[in-house]
Amino acid sequence: MGATPSVPLVDLPQDRTFLITGANTGIGYETAKKIAQYGGRVIMACRSEEKANEAIERMTQETQTEFAEMKEKNAQDSHSETKEAPSLNVQYMHLDLSKLQSTMDFINRYRESGLPIHVLICNAGMLTDKKVITEDGFETIFQVNYLSHFLLTLHLLPLIKQSGPNCRIINIASKAHFLSEVNLDNIQSQKHFTATKCYGNSKLYQIMSMYQLAKRLDKNAVSVFSVHPGFVKTNMLNYETTFFNDLMTSAAVRMGLARKPTTGAIGPLIAALDPSFNGQTAVYFSEERPKNPFAIARNEAKQEIIWNYSLECLKEYLNDEILGEIGMKMDDIETVKHSVRDCEGTDVDKMEGNVNKKEIAVDRKVGIGKKEGDIDKKVTGDAKGDADTDKGYVDKEEVDDDKEKVDVDKNEET
Repeated sequence: MGATPSVPLVDLPQDRTFLITGANTGIGYETAKKIAQYGGRVIMACRSEEKANEAIERMTQETQTEFAEMKEKNAQDSHSETKEAPSLNVQYMHLDLSKLQSTMDFINRYRESGLPIHVLICNAGMLTDKKVITEDGFETIFQVNYLSHFLLTLHLLPLIKQSGPNCRIINIASKAHFLSEVNLDNIQSQKHFTATKCYGNSKLYQIMSMYQLAKRLDKNAVSVFSVHPGFVKTNMLNYETTFFNDLMTSAAVRMGLARKPTTGAIGPLIAALDPSFNGQTAVYFSEERPKNPFAIARNEAKQEIIWNYSLECLKEYLNDEILGEIGMKMDDIETVKHSVRDCEGTDVDKMEGNVNKKEIAVDRKVGIGKKEGDIDKKVTGDAKGDADTDKGYVDKEEVDDDKEKVDVDKNEET
């Protein structure tokens, strides 16, 4: 494995602006602090003003302490340069990703601020063990972790493009995407909810959208990256009460394998700052190194399914001008047959009326046309059956493909 790559030492221009969601805690906090210490301007986009202000105050105090300790240490070495603690340029802006209107309000306020965006870091994430539907009609993990960030990215893209060369969009993803599937009938847990599957899916969609966005953008203008920061012990884990938490958290914490947020922030910082990645795009980092994500994330047909589904979800918040930035227009959005708001698992046949058997046979390739409660046996693992395996699901061949690639390509996720 070798030594952990280090954060590149850079002197950032004072107007180099980093917009980081969820920057008041965990990985986002440590990422924001280091960027601010390097001289960059940080916009901390968070839901709670109180927590954001507390984080900014803590960040300032920690910086003073760190530089004082460094100064004392360097005083013993005549060859070491002593620097004074920098004045941090960190600002708070309100953003509630669980509400699309709040996301749009943030977008409008940011545009009006006149600030540039050189690097957008979509870091905020959440995990809950209960299925909760937002006021917009979407499952909460799906909306907070993925959909609202997707909306944010599309609307801020013109500003990012205008901000100068070597701008970047970074999604904080997770190796948990190995838990995922692409099943249009259950994209946001319409049929069956488990916290770990829903969380893993949201991270899969982030990686997939990276690939789809990257191929629509000039890589020399805007690079798009995804980062798995490693297994980091953060507040988000407090929500998790399932098998994944029991297995991963207890083992990792007891064995000292869970990373600290300061270590988890190294990957995002490399993706945000390292000049060696200028002009590159669609790069997935796993624990600080470029790697291939699992095969399902690289499946272009499934990427297109998620891309079109996401645009359909956000249709009322988009227009030709915004879509023109990625070479599309409103008429290009494929209408997904079953309602994207079907979070309660409405019977698709009843909802759409008299759907003939031929249509159902075709649509089931992407999970449409199943009766309510008819959960794919292959997906749930409850029993073996003759459920669809050609399209839309993580099938045995694909899982085996991952295993083979791990053996032949050390850059593959494991």
